[in-house]
Amino acid sequence: MIGPVMPVSIVIIDDHPVICHGLNRILDKEHSFVISGEANEWKSALKLVEKTQPDVAILDITLQGYDGISLISRMREVSKKTRVIMYTMHNSREYIVRSFHAGALGYVLKNDKTEELVAAVKDVMNRRIFLSSSIPDTIMVELIHGKGTERDAASTLSPREYEVASLIAQGLNPDQIAQTLFISTKTVRVHRTKIMHKLSCTGVHEMLLELRQHFPQQ
Repeated sequence: MIGPVMPVSIVIIDDHPVICHGLNRILDKEHSFVISGEANEWKSALKLVEKTQPDVAILDITLQGYDGISLISRMREVSKKTRVIMYTMHNSREYIVRSFHAGALGYVLKNDKTEELVAAVKDVMNRRIFLSSSIPDTIMVELIHGKGTERDAASTLSPREYEVASLIAQGLNPDQIAQTLFISTKTVRVHRTKIMHKLSCTGVHEMLLELRQHFPQQ
């Protein structure tokens, strides 16, 4: 005898309370969904995901100065079963490619119809990739065939380098980055040197200007 189907547990991670509230109301109308919690910054987001072990995390790219894409790998470390859907205003090819390379399975724009987000949750639960209908199909072709990624130097950064790079882009110095990520200042400087090399930058100022083109700003 087949038992009852368990509802899909969802957490919402966005630093705008109005958006969190709106998503909560929209998704809660679906009988097969249950909202397990909300978070508005990366530290509380990681704790929430680790505690609730949700089926799906709906994640914004910009979280109070932190790059949400860098959070994907860390969430997967504390909850391997959680599938990530990016829910964002950023529709550039680079953010989309970075998100999927980091492990996201869905990408929905905040100006899409609410039906798209509901469809995205259902698709990723079936291990299907979901891409907003507002985004050109050519990007999906690139993702599938691995084309075009050589133009994105930022896509070569490791998950930890992404975290460091995103904080550099926000103007944090090595000591502040070390405190934020709970690593040593020496380790931050090592990562910074690797980032400069991967981005082909000759100095810190040039790297900062380059990173601000790659990472979303508040």
